Amino acid sequence: MKESQKNTKCNKLISLLFYLLPIIFFIISYFLITTSGEDIHQGAGNLSNGATLAPLQDASNAFNHSGRITDMYAWVVIDLFDYQFSFGIDTIFRLFDVFLISASLYLSTYIVLGRRPKLLIRDSLTFCAIFVAIVFSMFGRRLYSEFSMIHNYVPLVFITLLFSIPYLRFMLKNPIKNRPQLLTIIMLPLGFLFGMSTTITPLAFLVATIIYIIVKHKTLPKIPIWFYSGLVGLIIGFCISFFLSSGMNSYTTNPISAQTFDYVSINDFFTNPFQAIPRLIFHLIYNSALVLLPLIVLFIAAIVFSGKYRQIFIKHSFKPLSENTRCLILVFSLFILIHLLATIQIKSPPRILIPAYLSGIILIFKLFTPYIKSALLGKAIIFFTISAIVLHTTFLSIYHARMASVLTEIKNTPEGSTYCIEHSVNNAPRIPLINLSQEFMVVDWGYPEPIYGKDVIFCPSD
Repeated sequence: MKESQKNTKCNKLISLLFYLLPIIFFIISYFLITTSGEDIHQGAGNLSNGATLAPLQDASNAFNHSGRITDMYAWVVIDLFDYQFSFGIDTIFRLFDVFLISASLYLSTYIVLGRRPKLLIRDSLTFCAIFVAIVFSMFGRRLYSEFSMIHNYVPLVFITLLFSIPYLRFMLKNPIKNRPQLLTIIMLPLGFLFGMSTTITPLAFLVATIIYIIVKHKTLPKIPIWFYSGLVGLIIGFCISFFLSSGMNSYTTNPISAQTFDYVSINDFFTNPFQAIPRLIFHLIYNSALVLLPLIVLFIAAIVFSGKYRQIFIKHSFKPLSENTRCLILVFSLFILIHLLATIQIKSPPRILIPAYLSGIILIFKLFTPYIKSALLGKAIIFFTISAIVLHTTFLSIYHARMASVLTEIKNTPEGSTYCIEHSVNNAPRIPLINLSQEFMVVDWGYPEPIYGKDVIFCPSD
């Protein structure tokens, strides 16, 4: 009996450690990274330069820029950040960033398991596995490499997961029954925030939900009031973001944005459908290569490590999928498909596809996790989790020390002078094919970058 209790306590301690590993990764990231060129462009270091805070003006400018509430949050908060961490008010927001990303991993694990994660090794390994699948992907960088992306996409992921859980539980015939009146009140503002969080994800969620209701209308239980309350909030937030801001129009009127995002407006379908439709097909192909290929690799790995599904796919002893499984595949597939039809970013992996990629991870893990009983896989997950921490900490420490020296030199540069930085000094260390790195501190915007009130430029190449 005592031996059993010792084993239970030991397993709980191991599980707790596994839960802490991804959180440690993000604590190191958010406290050790140097602000990037885009962070500085948005206002990082303004307090060090003697600027006056203007949060309302920043929020207004962000709304006019994109209409996204995540951009409004990012532009307001970044003014409080110095070029490197120092014990100031930005400490609160760095910790808040850690909380949001940790909560996002927790909510993802909750959806995969279909219940609250416990201090069980299997649960904590699922938590770590989701972390590994995100961090080692091309999309993971957006969640830890620079604050302009962290403050945009970490809140987006968190709000998306938090808002979707009640709907997923309803679709899986396990609705939230406690305090329905309170849930109705909460879902309205939460839907509003979700609707304003970004352009594509709320639309994808809305369309997927409507199609689900149409397909399943005969077998659906009575739809609760909170279901409608959340969708009303979503629609209001989306309409404000889409129609009242100038952000969406700037994608077509601004030549740089039009080239980068290849935005297809609703008006394009009516004025020039023969051009709009082929462009959407190109979006589907381009985005599919980025999202579906890594998900296919993950899917095959899941088949290899799972017993029951390996029999299904290899021995062809296919059994009919349950109604809940078919429901999940329908909703998640629609959600991903609409994202794949979205605008693309020619110069880099589309950031707007992060929710689609994460939903693909959750779907695969939810389908296969109950059937995976491989100690080797568990060891591999922990190996990659620890490797991510060690590699990322090493790279960030090297760059942090180098940029600390550069920032000291810039600060000591006489007023009115220009500081010249070498490309080799500015470049952050990284390993090819592994995205564990941060963005560069100085970016060539076509004009000097202001740091400590000095103009910083790149040294002429020989």
